[in-house]
Amino acid sequence: MAQLVKLSDYVSRYEIDIYRYPSRYVRLKKERWQRLKQDWEVRKKGFSHLPNLNVYEEENETMLKRSWNKLRGKKHEQPRDEMNLPTNRQLSVHSIDQLKKSFREELFEFQLNWASSTVSEVSNVKRSYYYDSLLGFLVKNLPDTYFIFYQPVFLMKRAPVDMDVIILTPNDIYLITPLLGTDQTIFEMETDRFWKRKENKSEERFLHPYITLNRMRLVVDSILQQKDITLPIKHVVLAKDSFIDIPPKSKRVQFVDKRSFTSFHEQLLKNQSPIKNIQLKIADLLLSHSLTVSQNRSQDNRSPYEETEDSSIDND
Repeated sequence: MAQLVKLSDYVSRYEIDIYRYPSRYVRLKKERWQRLKQDWEVRKKGFSHLPNLNVYEEENETMLKRSWNKLRGKKHEQPRDEMNLPTNRQLSVHSIDQLKKSFREELFEFQLNWASSTVSEVSNVKRSYYYDSLLGFLVKNLPDTYFIFYQPVFLMKRAPVDMDVIILTPNDIYLITPLLGTDQTIFEMETDRFWKRKENKSEERFLHPYITLNRMRLVVDSILQQKDITLPIKHVVLAKDSFIDIPPKSKRVQFVDKRSFTSFHEQLLKNQSPIKNIQLKIADLLLSHSLTVSQNRSQDNRSPYEETEDSSIDND
């Protein structure tokens, strides 16, 4: 699963130390999956070889809780509106594919948590992000080595600039402008400045996606030039669930719609590499230019262990 490094203008745990949190996430995710899979396999085989079912379940719940809270950087019960611990229902799924699906759902919510809170600060997350199909797909179906900036806000000359989607891979930077719609939606070009969105008998005019992509490119280029860093940049207009009825006029911009989304996903998965130092440098630069709006956590809502847990990162 990809790492959600920045979401909107929320405080991100990756802002604390981009050089440590990605590897920490990968390691803890691996440990968590191994533990969960082992517990599921034991549950699937039955407990006839265990002397005391209640003792097993109590110890199992403690181990799961310790593992999950370690992953989340906490050692106390999760708030009611955050991710719950693995349940008997999850451990009772019938197939390994179902278990993987459940695990991905948990990790998606975990990533939303890391992308909106630190030990001392928290941002208010729009509930719509939990049901955002594009965000969910990208986080759940791209490799751990891919960093996602989803609708970040950059500060350029003290002015906020809203962006769409940036996917930072070890080898490329993808700038993506999503077009929202259904399988009944068709996007067409009206003029050099405007496109139109057609669905059934309704039409809606909106700004040409190239304009948004160009703005994103200018911002990213400006930031990278400060440190004389370069990485290939790719431009994508993405209508995941709809259709784009426009022939591409530029080789610099790729149109992806419902018909080509699968091949685009396969394209993203090609040439996978480990996380690279230049990728971390770029992520650090982008984060340093990002706007963050947050508030201090209430002391009553913090565990006395949270600061100790996070500070241990520096000593990993």
